[in-house]
Amino acid sequence: MTSHPYSYDHLPVIDYPHHPAYGTAFPKPGLRERAAALAQFASGLAIIAARLMADYEHLPRPKDKSHKIAELFRRSPTYLRLMATQKLRRLTRRAADPATAAGTSVLNTLNRDGIAGFRLSAEQLGRIRDLLAPHYRTLEARLAQKTPDQRHFDETRLWLDKDVFPEVYTYFNQLASELGVVDAASAYLDRPVAVAHVVPQINDPTDAFWANHFRDVGVADSPCDYCHVDATYNLLKFIVYVSEVGPDNGPFTYVRGTHRASRKFWDGLIRRANDYAGLSWTKPYNRRLFNALPKFLQRKAAFGVDLPAGNEYADAILDNEWRVTSDQGDAVLFDPFGIHRGGMVRSGRRLVVTMMMTEPT
Repeated sequence: MTSHPYSYDHLPVIDYPHHPAYGTAFPKPGLRERAAALAQFASGLAIIAARLMADYEHLPRPKDKSHKIAELFRRSPTYLRLMATQKLRRLTRRAADPATAAGTSVLNTLNRDGIAGFRLSAEQLGRIRDLLAPHYRTLEARLAQKTPDQRHFDETRLWLDKDVFPEVYTYFNQLASELGVVDAASAYLDRPVAVAHVVPQINDPTDAFWANHFRDVGVADSPCDYCHVDATYNLLKFIVYVSEVGPDNGPFTYVRGTHRASRKFWDGLIRRANDYAGLSWTKPYNRRLFNALPKFLQRKAAFGVDLPAGNEYADAILDNEWRVTSDQGDAVLFDPFGIHRGGMVRSGRRLVVTMMMTEPT
C-alpha cells in the first residue's frame, strides 16, 4: 500500500460550473437546453433502473448485435423466466464461507482492498495463450478493417459465446476454482457464481479514444484519464494478462479501498444514468448538454477524464493507485465498484482477457 491512501468516503466531486471544459467553455444554458439535458438524463435513468431491476448483466447477451432490440423482444419469455428463477435462487441459495485456504485468503484481501492479485504458472499462461490464440486473430482481423479514428472501444474486445466455445469456459472455471477465485467471489457476492463471460481484448498506441478529449478548448488531458467505476452491479471481474504488461503498455490500475467509497445508492444511480444517457462523453455537444444539467446531477461514473491535475481528489487517486505490471502479478480479481482503469497503451501492445464472475447462464 502507498503512504497516502484514498481517504474519502465518497467518489470525487468535480466543480463543473468552473471547469474549463464545461462551465467556462459554454454560454449559460437556456431553458430549452436545460429541458433537453433533463430529458436525456431521464432516458439514461430509465435504462439503468431497468437494467438494475432485471439484473441485465447476468442474462445471456444477444447473439445478433445488429438486431439487438428485436432479439431482446423475441427472447423476452426466456429472459423473464431467467429473471424470475435467478431472483428466487438468490433468496434461497446463499453462498457459504470459502471451503479452501486459498479462497479465504482471496476473500480477506477483497474485503480489505477491493482487489486481489495472482501469479500464474508458465503452464497455465501457456494454456491460456493457446486457447485464446484464434480469438486474438479474429480481433486482429477486425481491427485491421478500420483506421484508428474509426475504431471504438468495444471493437477492441470480443465476447465469446459459451455455447460456441464451451472449452474456453470450462478451462477458465477450472483455473478460477484452483486459485480460490470462485470460492472468494461467491462468498463476496453472497451467492454461488462462476465465470459467466469471457472477453479477450487487444489495445495498442493507435487507440484514439484515450486522449485529446478537450482539444476544442485547449484543455490538457487529466492525469486521471479513464479512472472510473463500472456501470454494472452485483458482479466481480477477473482479468488475466495474456501478454507481458509493463508500465507503458496499459497496466490495469486500481485504487485500493475505493470499493467502499462508491456504495451510496443515489450517487451511483445518478452517475450511471449519465453514462448510459451519453452525457459522460467528452465531445463538445455532450459536454454542453451535461453542463446544462442541475449541479446535483453533474456526476459521472466515468469521471477521471474531468479531474484537473492538482485537484485534491486527483492527488488522492494517484497517490494510492496500484499499477499492476507483470512483474507483480499475472491476474487480478476485483470489485468494479472501486476506482480503476487500464489499457492506455503508450508503446507495445496489450493482450488481456476479462471475465465476469456471476451466475452462469
